[in-house]
Amino acid sequence: MAAAEHRCHCTGACGNRHSKSGLHCDRSTRDAQMLVAPADLTLSPVAAAAVPVAELLAWCPGCHRKATARQRAADAERQREQPEPDSLF
Repeated sequence: MAAAEHRCHCTGACGNRHSKSGLHCDRSTRDAQMLVAPADLTLSPVAAAAVPVAELLAWCPGCHRKATARQRAADAERQREQPEPDSLF
């Protein structure tokens, strides 16, 4: 948390522009218990555990929940847009 200055690192991934706080979430450890997770919230737990510590971000629970939902929805949309591979038979 010291590297994150005890603040949520969200800069809009949750869908909130955070315009009242300089485009950066104003939640801190004073307001809520922070979560530590990679920027890509769609990673499996095993892949997330392999992310180097320097690349982890602090997230407040609200931003984490909303950003995860947005990233999963975007990932699902990309999956739908990919064409089916040609089959061998």
